[in-house]
Amino acid sequence: MKKLRTIPAYLWAIACVFLIPVTFIGNDGFAKQLAKLPFMKVNPIYSGGEIDRIVGDSSLKITIYKPVFEALIGESSTGFVQVKFEGDSLLPDKINSEIDFDYDGKPDFKLEIDTRNNQTQFDSFNQLVTGLGVSQKVKDYWIARIELKNPEK
Repeated sequence: MKKLRTIPAYLWAIACVFLIPVTFIGNDGFAKQLAKLPFMKVNPIYSGGEIDRIVGDSSLKITIYKPVFEALIGESSTGFVQVKFEGDSLLPDKINSEIDFDYDGKPDFKLEIDTRNNQTQFDSFNQLVTGLGVSQKVKDYWIARIELKNPEK
């Protein structure tokens, strides 16, 4: 009876000797396949949230994202809205833009960005807009994150 138990145990040990290196070698491929599963998604804190709308003219495309109030449980009392500026081929030297992210017909904040000197001036016109979080060049576009208060908290 003991020999019957040891045979599957030894077979399993031999299989693991081959299975473990294959798992490490194929780890990158397994991770990519796992990331494609429908329930896997990047947290909006890292991605900037979902795109709300794109406003553009001939030389500059402005992407405004939906406000993010992410918390472990429920919503946070503070959050941000992300704005991305993209040029046709290159970013312009100066970007001046008034943004209305809440669709009330009035600008909520104004950004004046000097892309050569990496300087951003920020003016708030809405009491829910608390400040400028991040403003920097990323690849071929400019990202600005504006800090907000949650109107529901």
